[in-house]
Order: sequence, then structure tokens, then C-alpha cells
Amino acid sequence: MRLFLAIELADDVREALTALQARLKATEADVRWVEPGNFHLTVKFIGDQPDTLLPEIEAACAEVAAVTPDFRFPVRGAGAFPKRGPLKTLWVGVGGEGADAWKALAVRAQEALAPFGVAREGGLVPHITLGRVKSSAGMDSLRAALAAEATADCGAQAAAQITLMKSTLDPRGAVHTPLRHFTLGTT
Repeated sequence: MRLFLAIELADDVREALTALQARLKATEADVRWVEPGNFHLTVKFIGDQPDTLLPEIEAACAEVAAVTPDFRFPVRGAGAFPKRGPLKTLWVGVGGEGADAWKALAVRAQEALAPFGVAREGGLVPHITLGRVKSSAGMDSLRAALAAEATADCGAQAAAQITLMKSTLDPRGAVHTPLRHFTLGTT
């Protein structure tokens, strides 16, 4: 099964992201938009794992959660990856002290999940994906809209738990199913 560890978003943050996404959609750029129900803040992509490892992966996630204090994070500022060249991924960032707390959580998760063959990543940037660019159609208007939304404020929320999610790929988009929640700072 395909797994990732995430922070689920509060309803008010999800609504603000949906409104921002709608403003970007108005550009009519060729983008495959993430369904608002799938918005989340990824902590670590785990990838394809055999079902038999699920109890061990859950145990590793529980250990990470237990030693990570809860934190708040602001959701603001539309942008895109990569910074140079053709745009591929459209996102909204996480800023302030929340970004530092997220990075510490992501590093802990990376270390705990390494025994399962999970890739180590550098240059961690906390973000919530809004869409993936399919072609260069409408890029000028999309770039202008992203620049106009560079300081967009989508609210803030507490990160009190992390969620192990199953991602099932479908031609219409991924379907995310929460498998287990882990409360932060339980030790």
C-alpha cells in the first residue's frame, strides 16, 4: 500500500485554500487541481509498503509523535516548484516558527522511517499542494496570479496530531484514507 504521514487541515484553513485555488483556477491554466478534501501538510512520503509492515510503521510513527511537541503553523503565500524553469507544482507555504517545528517533525519521521527504505530528503519545504501543472498553456496568467497571491493568508492552525494516510491512485486523482492518528507530545 502507498503511505504518507501528514497533518490534516482545519476546516477554516481548508476553506481558505479552496478559495485561493479558485482564484488560481480562474487563469484557466492547464493544471490538475488537488481536490480540497485531499489538502494536507505532508510530513513524510513513505511510499509503497507491504501490508505486513503496517504495524511496524505505525509503531515508528507513534514514537515520532510521542517525542514531538504540538505546535501552531500559519498557512500563507502561494508559490510554485521549481523556482526556475517550467512550473510543476503549485502550493501554499507554512511559515514562521511553525515551519521550524514542522522541519523538526519531518526530520524525526525521516529517521524513524529510514529502516523501511524511505528516501532521505534534503531541502525540506513545508507546503500544501494545490495542483500540478500539466502543460505550458496559460502560464503567463498563472504566473501573474501566483505573484498576486504571494502573500495570501489562509489562516493558522494547531498541529496536535499526525495521521498515517493510505493513498490510492485513481485516474481522477488520488484517494486519501486516514489509517491511524497519533497525538503529538504524549511523553
